[in-house]
Amino acid sequence: MGTQSEPWFKPLAVAIRAAIEAGDYFRSRIDSVGEVKTKSSPSDLVTDVDPECERRIRQHIAEAFPEHDVLGEETTEPGSEASAEATAKAANAQHLWIVDPLDGTTNFVQGLPLSVVSIAYAEAGKLCVGVVYDPYRQELFYAVRGMGAYRVSASQASDFANGQSTSLPGEKLQVANEKELRACVVATGVPTRGEARAWTTEAAFKMVGKVKSFRALGAAALQLAYVAAGRLDAFWEYDLNAWDLAAGVLLISEAGGIVREIGGKPYHLGVRNVVAAGRDDVVEGIDAAVQIPDALRG
Repeated sequence: MGTQSEPWFKPLAVAIRAAIEAGDYFRSRIDSVGEVKTKSSPSDLVTDVDPECERRIRQHIAEAFPEHDVLGEETTEPGSEASAEATAKAANAQHLWIVDPLDGTTNFVQGLPLSVVSIAYAEAGKLCVGVVYDPYRQELFYAVRGMGAYRVSASQASDFANGQSTSLPGEKLQVANEKELRACVVATGVPTRGEARAWTTEAAFKMVGKVKSFRALGAAALQLAYVAAGRLDAFWEYDLNAWDLAAGVLLISEAGGIVREIGGKPYHLGVRNVVAAGRDDVVEGIDAAVQIPDALRG
């Protein structure tokens, strides 16, 4: 049976086309950013570009699947509580798209080429398709539940999404799973809100002697994709939103990795504090060092 006949082909094709359009649009605007506003804190930024990217993604989804629900960053009220409430309401929808139209807004505003589009599709709470697109490198990461995760050029992805190829394109991803924690390059992020920022600093001090090196690229979805690709060995961060995580979580899972809530519970769409790696012992080692109070748990 041809790829286009598979039930996951249309959601994947829509996600790819939407991600490429939104990503190429914000890349074209990197030197012409309009007004920059703050949302939940002085470090939580939004530009005129963010909502336009989400509008374009939603248009793709609405044209293909008008009955589907969408959970998007730019149409959710700012702040942890509002995000958690919106996610809880939407999480079990039969058909749900989870959209971050511009992950890494601060990087975008600063002119740093480290921002991506993240789009996931879930059915009744189970992730089925995930796409993370880096327009600066014309590099797209995607995963289909039960079929693996892949890295592909934007042009190859477009050809596939437009029906010009009949098999899943690209290089199959595999997490790095041969290193002990002390040999790992571990990524994290600095949350936008105060309490979580303080806990990140404390956790980093606990971790600094346990790992090879730290990285903080300023875009959670990009770092998750890099874990799936074996470019980073592990990742943890506090106070993330569903749209920061969903596509990257599926990438890692389909690339043979492990994603858990900090504290050891399985990942679900409502998780906000996450640890991911290619090995159980690495996940457990990080988890032990970055435990948080109940007040920060999702």
